[in-house]
Amino acid sequence: MNRLLPRIALLAVPALLAGAAALAAEVPVECIPGGGGRLQLAVSGDFVADLDWGNAGTQCDGGPRPAGDALRLMFNRDDEGLLIVIGITGLARGASGSGLLANVTMVRQGLGLFYGTLGADACVVEVEGNVAEPGFTDAYRVSGHGRCEAAIEAIGREGEIRIAPFAFTGLAYWPDEDQHEDGAADD
Repeated sequence: MNRLLPRIALLAVPALLAGAAALAAEVPVECIPGGGGRLQLAVSGDFVADLDWGNAGTQCDGGPRPAGDALRLMFNRDDEGLLIVIGITGLARGASGSGLLANVTMVRQGLGLFYGTLGADACVVEVEGNVAEPGFTDAYRVSGHGRCEAAIEAIGREGEIRIAPFAFTGLAYWPDEDQHEDGAADD
């Protein structure tokens, strides 16, 4: 009887995974609950893509870098197989600004292909909105547009892509500056 348990357990794992996947598929993916999330970006070079990702079906997330010197915004769509990260330097919680230096990283998921600007001076971003999102603790709706003058190089191999001027609206979790990393507030 004890020798059958490992076999039964192995048979149960795929069923559990299929059940979890079905539950995940039932929950609609939204960039920003309530709407408004978006990424518009056109890619040329090693591959071509014309992205106009609306709120529905787009995953977005973001937050300050650990050193606090930049904000990272991430956009992803499982059906596109792309992950885009926009790193904006010099942006404070709740602030807007123009001429902000930025970098862009793009990952072609499942293919192991990475592209990235070298340093934070390859792109320039204008952040038009950076406002607290109602109903969330420490979440901010960050929107703006940007451009990259230089090519975005392939990482670890030859190649490059170029992106046309882009626009974004995403959600970033920006903890209060008075909170420690463990979430406790300063006294």
